[in-house]
Amino acid sequence: MARTFTILQLRTRARERADMVNSTFITDSELNGYISASYAELYDILIQSGLVYFTPTTQTITATGVETYALPAGYYGTVRIDRVEGSSYLPLVEYMITERTNYENNGTGLAAAYSIQGSNVSLLPVPSSGTYRHIYIPAPVDLSDTTLYPDSTTIDGVSGWEEFIIVDAARKMLQKEESSTIALERDLGRLKERIEEMAQNRAWASPRRVTDVQSSRVDAMDWWRAAGVR
Repeated sequence: MARTFTILQLRTRARERADMVNSTFITDSELNGYISASYAELYDILIQSGLVYFTPTTQTITATGVETYALPAGYYGTVRIDRVEGSSYLPLVEYMITERTNYENNGTGLAAAYSIQGSNVSLLPVPSSGTYRHIYIPAPVDLSDTTLYPDSTTIDGVSGWEEFIIVDAARKMLQKEESSTIALERDLGRLKERIEEMAQNRAWASPRRVTDVQSSRVDAMDWWRAAGVR
């Protein structure tokens, strides 16, 4: 990723697109809020691609004999949860609510499955001890917080995708001014379609594929294995 733009540059270009370069109708602080909201939407689109455009963060969960553990601040979504066994990592499966009893009726000891529930993560069977590695995607930052993110803060546009932020912020500016946003809405639709299509192609030599999350381990809940279906 080589196309980076500062918040100041994004703000300037948004004003240009909205034809408000010399206007004080929208303050810099308010425009930063628009840019932050548009950045969050672009963030969602890239996350939805299923590819790792943002560096995952790791939370260490130490089991204490209870089912639920608080998710970290700034949590967006889970990539995976593993049980730590020495230098090895054993992946937990995500259980659906209708599968809960399949795991909770197995007593305590070591968790085999997880579920994200509100601001907590549920581990089942309830682990009496052990350590678990939670790899998750952090939530997008609030770019309107100038104390943490001054004008010199850079945003990665990847391949001109910063234009989505610029056009969407300009649209919000014109919307507040009660001016026509038709042209920008059209541009925004084309940009979103382009990003959603191209975001899937991050590794050109390796097409996306279905992965075997069970590997060679047979799960008792895989009824089709027990039935001999191949």
